[in-house]
Amino acid sequence: MNGNGGHRSKFGSLIGVLYVGHTSCKCLIYATRNAEVLTCHESSLEPLSPQTGWVEFEPLALWATARVCLETAVQNLIILDINPHDIVAVGVCNQRETTVLWDRTTGKPLCNAIGWCDTRTSSVVGSILQRVRGKKHYLKSVCGLTVSNCFSAVKLRWMMEHVDGVQRAMDEGRAAFGTLDSWIIWMLTGGVEAGIHVTDVTNASRTMLMNLERRVWDERLCRFFRIPSNILPEIRSCSEVYGYINEGPLSGTPIASCLGDQQAALLGQMCLGAGQANCTIDEGMFVLFNTAREIIDSDHGLLSTVAFQLGPRADPHYALEGAIAHAGSSIGWLKRTLALDPIASDAMNSSASALFPDGPANTQLMASFCSAVSSPVPPYGETKALAGGGGGQRGGVVFVPAFSGYYTPYWRYKARGMMFGITLQTTPQQILAAAHEAICHQVREVLESLAKDCPTWPRLTKLTVGGDLSEQRALVQLLSDLNGVLVERPQTSTPACLGAMLAAGLATEILSIDQFRQNCVPPIDLFSTAFNSSQRDMKFRRWKMAVDRCLNFDSVSDSDPVKLIGDGRDPDSYVRCSIPGSVFIVSSFVLIVAAQLMKQHGFA
Repeated sequence: MNGNGGHRSKFGSLIGVLYVGHTSCKCLIYATRNAEVLTCHESSLEPLSPQTGWVEFEPLALWATARVCLETAVQNLIILDINPHDIVAVGVCNQRETTVLWDRTTGKPLCNAIGWCDTRTSSVVGSILQRVRGKKHYLKSVCGLTVSNCFSAVKLRWMMEHVDGVQRAMDEGRAAFGTLDSWIIWMLTGGVEAGIHVTDVTNASRTMLMNLERRVWDERLCRFFRIPSNILPEIRSCSEVYGYINEGPLSGTPIASCLGDQQAALLGQMCLGAGQANCTIDEGMFVLFNTAREIIDSDHGLLSTVAFQLGPRADPHYALEGAIAHAGSSIGWLKRTLALDPIASDAMNSSASALFPDGPANTQLMASFCSAVSSPVPPYGETKALAGGGGGQRGGVVFVPAFSGYYTPYWRYKARGMMFGITLQTTPQQILAAAHEAICHQVREVLESLAKDCPTWPRLTKLTVGGDLSEQRALVQLLSDLNGVLVERPQTSTPACLGAMLAAGLATEILSIDQFRQNCVPPIDLFSTAFNSSQRDMKFRRWKMAVDRCLNFDSVSDSDPVKLIGDGRDPDSYVRCSIPGSVFIVSSFVLIVAAQLMKQHGFA
């Protein structure tokens, strides 16, 4: 382990966190005494999309980017005259479910990594559902997950069926499987020469191969997917020393934490107790509800998952999770593909009233609930123009961003996105506002499922938010308005990295939960609802009607006949076809009357 004779700089012990996300990779270095970020280096990631619906990454490019981020952050410390030897541990945090398969003898990937939101596995999902007679929750009692495109087992199965050389590598014992955490830790610890092949319980719980209760690879699940168990990494807790960095400026530094990004955010926002919930809004959106040591099997579309396990001997905490595939990505799609005016969207971010302008009073009311410093509120007239009309009307546009199917609570992989209520007067601002509303309505669907699955638990009245989109004050206020809950927004843009830092600090005994809560929890902004229940319900009913049409988009096959009035038939044919039914009704009535008369005559 690195050291400098026990002497630390004025910042004390430091912990680095390496985060590999969907669109970016970053390394943050924290001062453990107060969770201050001393330096950070971030690089963008470019997902590849060789075919429609495909999202993949080049694993070696991911590793190269992660290495650059780590080394550049260390160089930044040196520029700041801080000794890199003060870094006592490194934590790893990653987007979950993205699947990597590599040759452990050469260190080369067997194919590109398949991203979590990739839809190429629809055929695999379809064949599985056919095997289990359409029971999408068939495996849920064991692994906590429903059969869906996003989980690692179906991606791995697709690789086995479609990529040359994969099955041979498995048969010869050369193949190694992992999510991004496994790949990065394997490379950090030496790769081919000395790489450690591990994962943690949070990432393993997203593969559909781990027994949720026992937290081990389940042989029944491996047999079901026909995946050899010898390619799987060792499952460890979220907070322990897995190994040591093999080379570079941090050579010898322990890797002391590993978590999936959503669970890391739950931990970083200190949602440690049963009944606490957080919502992370990025490209996708995820709501996690801490159920402590209880595994709750949802009947309403939620997933059961591991929240965290802070040490190899610690009890695991579980969570119910609502997964929403598209949040920020839907807004990005509108701007990029439909070329909607980004200026309007940026202006929306500066004022909560831009989405629903009800006059200056409403603007001041919503602003009074937020303690964050934001951009100046535009004049009322400008606000009305941004929202696309006067009188507080948004134009009735409803946008359902089911680009790759609909996840929680329906889990319909054939659902597709739709937009409703468009007229010649519809403006780009109205469409962007509808996309923001869609994010909030999908959260309400998750919260309603939570209430049904946990009827004896106290009603959820507070939601903690994080993620890149949570920095938009207007969106967070709208989230509170359309869900009727108090929303807390910690003043940090990286709650997942904060959670990974805490887990590493616990593993190295640099931090304790109480110390972290006292010194490291950032201030929060509070957002209270400005809507009444009737306003929320009216908008939500319209949303549910639109969702119903999206879910049934693929229910009519190409071979189904379409029967229309006036398709060449005699218009009177429909009347003639109804004559036999009329005769039946009249004759039945006559028989009943005759029977009653005969009955009366017989008694007489």
